[in-house]
Amino acid sequence: MFITLYFFLYLLQCNIRSSYGFCSGVLHETPPDLTRVFSSGNGQHGPATLRSMRFSNLDKSQQPQLLCDFLMEIGACSTSITDSAQGTEKEVPIFLEPDENLWNTAAVICGDHAVGKNLWEKCDVSAHFADSADLRQIAELVGDTLDIKLDYKVDEVPDRDWVIHVQESWSPILVEGIILRFPWHTDDDVRQIIGKNKENSVAELRLEGGVAFGTGEHPTTQLCMSWIQNIIRNHNVSKLMDYGAGSGVLGLSACAISPSLDAVGVDIDVDAVRIANANAEINNLRMNNYLPPLEETEDSESKSILMKGHQKGQQEVLPEGLNAPIYDALVANILAAPLVTLSKTIAGLVKQNGFLGLSGILSQQGDAVVNAYSTFFDDVKIAEELNGWVLVTGTRNNMPAEK
Repeated sequence: MFITLYFFLYLLQCNIRSSYGFCSGVLHETPPDLTRVFSSGNGQHGPATLRSMRFSNLDKSQQPQLLCDFLMEIGACSTSITDSAQGTEKEVPIFLEPDENLWNTAAVICGDHAVGKNLWEKCDVSAHFADSADLRQIAELVGDTLDIKLDYKVDEVPDRDWVIHVQESWSPILVEGIILRFPWHTDDDVRQIIGKNKENSVAELRLEGGVAFGTGEHPTTQLCMSWIQNIIRNHNVSKLMDYGAGSGVLGLSACAISPSLDAVGVDIDVDAVRIANANAEINNLRMNNYLPPLEETEDSESKSILMKGHQKGQQEVLPEGLNAPIYDALVANILAAPLVTLSKTIAGLVKQNGFLGLSGILSQQGDAVVNAYSTFFDDVKIAEELNGWVLVTGTRNNMPAEK
């Protein structure tokens, strides 16, 4: 008997968490976020309605786990990998069934499949998106980026109170010495996580529920948070820009490490800006978040989202005085394509000898991002790689970057 549990988070602000099953037929990965869908669209259902997108019969060599990661980067709220032969005589178990010995073997199993070793020869990948997502464009983006041709089908997902499911299963998250907690977490919950990881010195961030993208355990977030800690602790950083801030977790982490630091966040999503500012206020940290100027966004999809935000007038646009090369460090955890497009804009925000940290970049995309920034930054390189994702770093040179 195979049970697939899909956990969704529509009203909570998190990044990406993996929840791997130990039955023979299912792997789950569930980031609780519905805002970064590829297209805003005009769904006719309620705000929590979801659609399931299934890519069938993928060969193991097509890296189904990497496909899951990419789908979540572009807005999926949940992904799962299942055995294409599940329920047939060809099904081959690759995980142990839960029993009293599970905890003695779970670490070994996680260690294998977390790096993509434990996969079936043929897999199905399912992803869940908000009803407003343009699934055709998502399929095209997947094909173009990963250079694979995939057939897919779309199903409606029953409307349930997924928030309750998530709240019952979600623990505080410890990332790079910072504990991320949500409104329903108790002090005991936090102490258990800290004790389990044997951390002595931990900064704490309280993150309110919301629809903004970004907290936790995804490799790109870990790469960025590690880079932020290294830069702040080894250099004089008094002003940091979090470009594509989402929930503000990266900028807020920087402020938590160095309370005297001023962080500025920019995001095209008006709800993300609102949530990030709320999170800064809750934690009493010096971070202000804004919409970017309209002219800085070139691609039609992002410009459409940003125009709606400008028209609403609910959040402030980045002031001219802050839209200048005044930042000692800039971190951006978005996708490779917009990073390449925004190279001049981002370069125009970093002061000479300032530091750059970029992620949201698949390993095979790293060279393209390095090339895009090499004109404006010295020593641009792929500094780290984690589970198929890379961190690109550099130091600002004196080449002018006219926006």
